[in-house]
Amino acid sequence: MQTIKMVLCCTLSASLFVGCALFKSKTEGSTVRLYEQADSALPAEQVRTVEIPHAELKLAVSQFPTLTEQDVQSAELYDTAGGKAVFIRFDPNGSIMLDEMTTRLRGKYIAVMIDNRPVSAWLVDQRIVNGQFLIEGDLTDQEAKKVVDDLNKLSKKNRQ
Repeated sequence: MQTIKMVLCCTLSASLFVGCALFKSKTEGSTVRLYEQADSALPAEQVRTVEIPHAELKLAVSQFPTLTEQDVQSAELYDTAGGKAVFIRFDPNGSIMLDEMTTRLRGKYIAVMIDNRPVSAWLVDQRIVNGQFLIEGDLTDQEAKKVVDDLNKLSKKNRQ
């Protein structure tokens, strides 16, 4: 009887721990996700279609991002002719992933989504070995500033 009570107590504790972890917010602030253009051989349930604003481009992308805000080391505002852009430096792991991705995806697109909203797509025409990526697209200057601030806060928090 004592063993049954102990097993039930441990099971209940584990369930509460897992339940709390599922509902805990994983990121604070803005999310930035880079998705690969999907291979036509992927099953339909592993692909999602995104429409890139102002580009008249619909892309089938992988269901899961290759790079996220967790891979960002720092971000800063960057002036362009169209307004503010977000210049990202990835951490060492993100830099390796970006290098690998841009080597493998030459001639395909990388879709950029901020807060689950497609903002731009970049046709991979060169390998990026320095871990730096510029996000230009459907962002107001205020949105770009918020993204930069949020990414830098998250990066600082991750380094502690």
